[in-house]
Amino acid sequence: MKSWALPAAGLIVHAICQCSLALASDQARRTVPPSAPRLALVIGNANYVKLGKLGNPAKDAHLIAEKLRQVGFDVTEKTDRDLKGMTEDVDSFARKIRERGPDTVSVLYYAGHGLESDSINYLVPVSADIRRRSDVASTSLSVKRVADRLAAAGNALNILILDACRDNPFPASVAPAGIVGLVPMGAVYGVFIASATGSGKIAFDGEDGHSPYTRALADAMTVPGEKLEDVFKSVRRQVRLATGEAQIPWESTSLEADFYFVPPAPPPSPAAQLFAAAKENSNVALYDLLIERFPESPEAALAKPIAAKLREANANETPATASSAAALVLARAGQAQTPEAFDLVASLFPDTPEAAEARTTAGRLREAVVLDSAGPTYQGRDLVQRIQEQLARLDCMTGEGDGAFEAATIEGLRRASQLSDERYLWYRPTMAALRALKKIDVNDGCGRRKVVAAPRCLRVNNEDFCP
Repeated sequence: MKSWALPAAGLIVHAICQCSLALASDQARRTVPPSAPRLALVIGNANYVKLGKLGNPAKDAHLIAEKLRQVGFDVTEKTDRDLKGMTEDVDSFARKIRERGPDTVSVLYYAGHGLESDSINYLVPVSADIRRRSDVASTSLSVKRVADRLAAAGNALNILILDACRDNPFPASVAPAGIVGLVPMGAVYGVFIASATGSGKIAFDGEDGHSPYTRALADAMTVPGEKLEDVFKSVRRQVRLATGEAQIPWESTSLEADFYFVPPAPPPSPAAQLFAAAKENSNVALYDLLIERFPESPEAALAKPIAAKLREANANETPATASSAAALVLARAGQAQTPEAFDLVASLFPDTPEAAEARTTAGRLREAVVLDSAGPTYQGRDLVQRIQEQLARLDCMTGEGDGAFEAATIEGLRRASQLSDERYLWYRPTMAALRALKKIDVNDGCGRRKVVAAPRCLRVNNEDFCP
């Protein structure tokens, strides 16, 4: 005998509740399926002929190769490559990506020497003999060329990771003291570019067998449920702390889909959620509801003997009402904070006050995802003026916010860029800059927080902007 009457309507889990919002969310946040082919090329250059040996790149490359294998990548591992070998490695890798198809996810990891020359980033082969600045382009491999080769492979997602600039072994005419590191790059479609350090900074080689960057990356990339961008935010924090804020990694991305090295655990089924709620509260009404709605589920088989024992033990107690059962499931949804958890409440208890609350909350959560992924877009003077408003809020600029992108605004953006984990071009007005500024707490503004790293001088419109 049932503890309370159940709604006659069959179960309809509102996975398409708030249809337009759910559709927009799906379009804005497509996720790369875990079944997509995964390929990786890992290069570690340590035994330089002319530049001296590095202690850790080969070990770093092997560590990352092992971690990538753990998360399902088919890995090609190379060490101590000359220019011809590196070029062939990249070209062969790009062909392999194309052969595996458009759904392929690729990772190219490099550890070794790197430098920037005339605002172009280069990876340095072990054979390089760099005596003057003019030698760099002819003896090294351009990062832009590597990124372009990956982008041309025809797949949707490529990840280029550069743990370069281990020290500055180059003559002063090539890279004067303080002019090391890789400059942040413009986005290349379909390529996520991550660098261990920024312009003017070295990437520490490490004292425990691995660089701080690679050590942090190896740990972060195996955490379940971390999106690609969140993995590298974690890496940046760990490296910043490990190096006393002397090394600040950066990323450049044009990706439109979410990617997980280790996907999140699938959400529990409605039957599993209901069973958990019933078990937590020893509620026979929830067990009965589970058995009726999901009779073929494993949870229903477990629920039947438990419900019988509870009914026998509580024979003299007042049966639970639908509303009290709904409140229990709603409370669990509040802990999960996912639209699907609230959809379950609305579908199981459609005529209760809890169902109305659940529908509202599910819609709000979906709307938040859409707004976070898209948001309004501004251009021209309107965009500049909104950036200036944020810079004024953070105490990063003085003067009037008149919508003119002039020296004070550029300097303010440069200062503010050191307060955020998100990378953006501080010498241009972009939506990426505006979104990053909005996320910075006013208590972490320019007037209240030490700037831990700064880009080297940059000439914009015939003006030099320096730390």
